[in-house]
Amino acid sequence: MDKPSEHEDRKLERLGVKQSIDVYDNIHDIYLGRVVNLHNDGLMIIGDKPCEEDCLYRLDLHLSNAVNGRNSVQLGVDCLWVRNAEDNSKHWAGFSIIDASPQALEDIALLSENQ
Repeated sequence: MDKPSEHEDRKLERLGVKQSIDVYDNIHDIYLGRVVNLHNDGLMIIGDKPCEEDCLYRLDLHLSNAVNGRNSVQLGVDCLWVRNAEDNSKHWAGFSIIDASPQALEDIALLSENQ
């Protein structure tokens, strides 16, 4: 499955994650997909259902391995773009993090460092 092309104007490299991180829409209580890469400013996921571009989401990231004694990270995000995967059965989505607690940002930094 091909990843969407990297945007040349991206300022910060997003790093892959070594653990499985499931992503849930906290407001609608639905599974959205899995984290592909992440950084303190944003993340990309892949899932079975497309997200909506230009929409705000409250995400719960469920970690397969605890970080700082926590199994989840809560974020407020803005969906910047959505792309269909090559076979159209999966969907990529890129998000900008617009609301995160200091704890959440610390957890993301640790997840990114463990590459």
